[in-house]
Amino acid sequence: MRRIRRFPVLTAIAVSLTAACSASRLAGTGLLHAFWRDPSGLEHGQLWRLLTPVLVQSDPAWVVVEVLILCGVVGALAERVFPRRRWISLYLVGALAGHSIGEFLQPHQGGTSVAFAGLLGGLAAEALLGERPVKAVLRVEAALAIPLAIVDTAVGDIHGLPFLAGFAVAGVWRARDAARARASASASATGRSPARGTAAAG
Repeated sequence: MRRIRRFPVLTAIAVSLTAACSASRLAGTGLLHAFWRDPSGLEHGQLWRLLTPVLVQSDPAWVVVEVLILCGVVGALAERVFPRRRWISLYLVGALAGHSIGEFLQPHQGGTSVAFAGLLGGLAAEALLGERPVKAVLRVEAALAIPLAIVDTAVGDIHGLPFLAGFAVAGVWRARDAARARASASASATGRSPARGTAAAG
């Protein structure tokens, strides 16, 4: 029986919100200045600026379209791999990591790509550490992405850190899931052993 794939609702919502806010920005509503990274505003308690820049692209229109398409692909793929709660967590981790460092490295801008970089990092962790069958070339690409993300951060770009943060979070999830699976298997084996012993004695 063919498996029916779930529609990527979270990706659609995230991309649609950013598209709507960015379109509003292009129309000259002033939304960009209200939402973008602003160190001065952050110093005055405007903590929402750690997240709201994810809703506005400060790029030209054609770049906005390209970014949203790429984010849609990454987000949809991540929804096939992660439960929705984890998808949201990776999205937020990427947004916070990217825009926190962006406040210092690239102020007075906005963008959603850092949030999806967190999801991409999670996918890389799943490719390297997960139990799903993954093509060797994808594992190699995931492994190469780690040093590239470090270099990206070192040269002042804001996408490497969200990737690494997403990778770390998903790696912790994978380790925790594996530990729980081992504990469950151990408990099941312990629970069955007396029965096997009784049967053998009989």
